[in-house]
Amino acid sequence: MANASSPQLAQRQRIWISLMITLALAACVSQETKRDAINDINAEFKAQYEAALAKDGSHIVKASPECTFDATNAGLVSLGMVIKQQSRGLGYIQAEAPAPLPLTRSEWDRASAIDLPKAKEILRRHVGPLAEAFQFEPQGLDTVITATVIEASGGAQVSLTMRLREVAPPQSGLPRREYPPPSALQVGLDKIWGALDRELKARPCKS
Repeated sequence: MANASSPQLAQRQRIWISLMITLALAACVSQETKRDAINDINAEFKAQYEAALAKDGSHIVKASPECTFDATNAGLVSLGMVIKQQSRGLGYIQAEAPAPLPLTRSEWDRASAIDLPKAKEILRRHVGPLAEAFQFEPQGLDTVITATVIEASGGAQVSLTMRLREVAPPQSGLPRREYPPPSALQVGLDKIWGALDRELKARPCKS
């Protein structure tokens, strides 16, 4: 029994030592350095965020703005989002939910894994080995989605934004990001457009 448990014990000891080293390194890194690191990640992801929205952040649909507004509202709710503000006259909707919504946790993990190497590369410039402990943790964050619906030639134009807002301190000790991981953003956009399409098909909308 002692021999059988030795590899497991050794593995637990390595994990514990790794955790202690990470905590020790974190204690040696100033808050200013941590902020600089996350600011660099935000700058990188902001550029990708803006490029993604320029490419896929707006769609033209062949339906009236009124019907499109209702379908957008219903589509966001179907993905677990909670409507916090809306104005039919302005064509404005703001929806919120705990992250990783509108993604599932498995979708978030798969998408963020694509962007994790780049984030760690940026972090290493500032915090060295501490970067290896970084993960795109959704805990303590809300996803905030805004949608605007305006009249367009042949129907309506829907435009989306998606940002992250801190509601609880991060477990990692690193400051929060404002922008979702680029791959998670794209998955979120795809899900919202899919939900909007389903809602429009279920309604007798006319352009």
